[in-house]
Amino acid sequence: MAGMGSRFKKAGYHQPKYEIEVLGHPLFDWSMLSLTAFRDAGWRFCFATSKDMQAKPYIAARCKALGIIIDDVIELDHVTDGQATTALLLAQKAPSDAPFAVYNIDTFVRPGLMAPPDPALCDGWIPCFRAPGDGWSFVRLDDDQKVVEVREKVRISDFATLGLYWFRNAQMYCDLYHQHFARPDGMEKGERYIAPMYNRLIEARQRVTISDIPVEDVGMLGTPDQVKAFREAPSEAVNETLKLMP
Repeated sequence: MAGMGSRFKKAGYHQPKYEIEVLGHPLFDWSMLSLTAFRDAGWRFCFATSKDMQAKPYIAARCKALGIIIDDVIELDHVTDGQATTALLLAQKAPSDAPFAVYNIDTFVRPGLMAPPDPALCDGWIPCFRAPGDGWSFVRLDDDQKVVEVREKVRISDFATLGLYWFRNAQMYCDLYHQHFARPDGMEKGERYIAPMYNRLIEARQRVTISDIPVEDVGMLGTPDQVKAFREAPSEAVNETLKLMP
């Protein structure tokens, strides 16, 4: 929520991206409903937003309607050098020994399909779907279905990440951030992305797993064209979710 949303501004949208309404509900709601299983498991939610947006009242109202418990809202007075850095600011304020996950504000997944894993079973977890093109982060698996490589915008497999990144605890995230971006090749195209950080876990022989989410249960909302397609041709998952909307 701390991004500029420049593509939507160029397309004629005047409100923040997360407030854009699609099928009668804002993108904020569509994204947060993807995390229904996290909400039901008792997770507390933290948000990072631009201070200029003055989004705290909006976030509070929408979370109340969705039954989400807010732990904190961080207002940034500058644009960071990437999602990984924005998430670091949240991780540094989170309980260091509790599981930590990051999600974007422009992806819908059928509620209930993304459920937090057992920290005893993996150190990192990345929900994926099988998407065409190369505009994603991609995950490559071995024969045992363990993650062996994660790349940003390089199609090393059919498994594209959905934008949710889970780590066994917040301290692990902070440590990986500093390890990864201390490397000369840590940044990609001038930005700090989360997905490639998992390669440091893999190098340390930690277990990273995925979930394979059916593509028909995913709705992308990151560009004006994607929002238009979501609105004009809603999937069965979208229509079913509409019945649950507050």
